[in-house]
Amino acid sequence: MDARSQAGTPPPLSPAEWRFASTQRAGLYGWFSRLYAQEVTDELFRSHFADGGFAPFAGLAELGLAAEVQRLDAAVAALRAEQLPRLELAADFAQLFLLDGKTSALPYASAYAGTDSASPLFGAAEARMRDFLAASGLSIQADFREPADHLAVPLALMAELAGAASSAEDIPTAAAAQADFLRTAVLDWLPRFVERCQQARPRFDVYPALAALLLGFVRADVAFLEDVGGSAAVS
Repeated sequence: MDARSQAGTPPPLSPAEWRFASTQRAGLYGWFSRLYAQEVTDELFRSHFADGGFAPFAGLAELGLAAEVQRLDAAVAALRAEQLPRLELAADFAQLFLLDGKTSALPYASAYAGTDSASPLFGAAEARMRDFLAASGLSIQADFREPADHLAVPLALMAELAGAASSAEDIPTAAAAQADFLRTAVLDWLPRFVERCQQARPRFDVYPALAALLLGFVRADVAFLEDVGGSAAVS
C-alpha cells in the first residue's frame, strides 16, 4: 500500500479548482514547448531570460522542485552576465539539439526507441504522435518543419489538452486521459533525453537545468492527474 492509499483518497477538485489548475498547467506546457521548438527569440529572451527572471516557474518550487528551480535560476544568472547572452544561448541550443545524436541530445522520441543513439528518426514514435494529434483533431503548424515526435509537439499537445479539459464535466476521466498521454508519449523517453542533456555539457547550464525541471514537472503533473483521476500511482 502506498502513502496516498494510507492517507485515504484525496478530496475531489471543485470545477473552479480544476479550471485554475488546468489553466496554469496549460501555460507551463506551452512555455516549455516554445523553448524547445526553436532558438530563443529576442522577445522571449527579454520577457523570460532578462532581469525579470523565470517568473513562470516560480510556483514549481512548491511541487518539490526547489532544487531544480534554483539550478535554473543560477544558470540564467550566469548567462545574463555575458555580453551577448541570447547568442550564447542560441549556440548552446544548436550544440544540444541540432547536431548528431552522438554528441548532442536529439529532442525526438524516435532517437531513444532503441538501445543506442543510432535509433532511426521517423520511427514508430513519430507515427504514434501523429495518431495522437489526429485523435485530438490537431495538426503540426506548417512552419514547424520537424518530425511529429519532436519534444515540442507533445508538450504543445498537452497544453491544448489541459486547456480544453478545463471545462470538462467529467474531471476524473479528463485527468486520467491526460496522465495516460504523458506516460505514453513523454515519460517513456524523456528521462533518457534529460540524461543526454546532462552529458552533452554545453557552455551554459540553462538547457540541462531546464530539462531536469521539465522532467520533475511532468512527473509531478502525472502524480497530480492520477490523484484527480483516482488511478494508482506510478511505481
